[in-house]
Amino acid sequence: MAGAQRLHKESERVVYGEFWTAKQRQGHPLHHTVSYRASFKPELPSFFISEYLKKKNKVVYDPFGGRGTTAIQANIEGHVAIHNDIHPLSIFLASARQVIPNLEDLERKLNSLDLDKELPILKEEEPLLAFFHPRTLNEIKNFRIYLKNDPSPEMKYLGLVALSRLHGHSSGFFSVYTFPQVSIPPEAQKRNNLKKNVSPDYRAIKPRILQKMKRDLSKGIPPFYHEFSKNNIYSLNSANSVPEIASNSVDLIVTSPPFLDKVDYEGDNWLRHWFLDIQKNPNRKLSIFSSIHDWNQFIHETLKESYRILKPGSHMVMEVGEVKKGNSILYLDEDVVRMAEGTGLVWSKTYVQTQNFTKLSNCWQVSNNEKGTNSNRCVVLKKAL
Repeated sequence: MAGAQRLHKESERVVYGEFWTAKQRQGHPLHHTVSYRASFKPELPSFFISEYLKKKNKVVYDPFGGRGTTAIQANIEGHVAIHNDIHPLSIFLASARQVIPNLEDLERKLNSLDLDKELPILKEEEPLLAFFHPRTLNEIKNFRIYLKNDPSPEMKYLGLVALSRLHGHSSGFFSVYTFPQVSIPPEAQKRNNLKKNVSPDYRAIKPRILQKMKRDLSKGIPPFYHEFSKNNIYSLNSANSVPEIASNSVDLIVTSPPFLDKVDYEGDNWLRHWFLDIQKNPNRKLSIFSSIHDWNQFIHETLKESYRILKPGSHMVMEVGEVKKGNSILYLDEDVVRMAEGTGLVWSKTYVQTQNFTKLSNCWQVSNNEKGTNSNRCVVLKKAL
């Protein structure tokens, strides 16, 4: 691996630089409606859309869709998007922004909701009281009923905003002080409450939803956004087998696969799953790999499927990083290049973003050098004509 990395660094196909801004939250506010662990910045897909798509109305695909960054940026820049993920939460996060209602309609819908109906707290819901005041929990439960029974774009977008306010570390969230991106277990939250000598206070959810909506929609969306987003596809599949996407149908792929055993998407989102009524499914295996061999095999299969989907002459960008595994550092871009061999995809270039790259985990005293990736390393592969 060390020798391969040394050769890779010396290759003319590896370029270094700051290709997009290091500043935070420079993209459209629509991207920041909701947080999601291990998301890349919208400037990343924007850079590659500009680099490899010279005309509008192309098809941009993300097989590991996450919170929908690639899909939304594609629509903002005048392209149709295909968003795929095996996680139902991801499908909701992206599809809830396929249609962006105007603020007046959203406020009218929000005001029409009666959230005061008294609902009993079920025994299985009692652990939620570590996070929410009983009155707040009652409002959230009433909101969930509307969300489940009202399929309108307004209600779906309100659900997305409410989801983003569910738990966090300021008074703008529905919960007492807790982690914003990770749903910690109730017992851990109880210990935090004792340590900080706090208990959940009543927080009305409507004004918090409205405040967040006004902030996220302050900029407005491009006038052509819905012209392209109306043709989006949202696919719930593993990235290595997406049969509903036609062969030779995609102009550009921009994606980032799960890194080695770094994020437990199922466990970290249990509160969001409860809110959206996403049930546990033993057949749903979110990708967490403890072995580089297993990760490589999965990437190889995904690249083969991506080759099928891409149009001839089109590009795929896969963003990875370096990951500390034991006493070694694994440069996953090297593995992506090797895993592309035999798939029909040819290594074109690797962009290494040289900014001082950090993630939100640093806010919680988690070092990226120990726990995750410390740089953007974007491997560009091309499907031959």
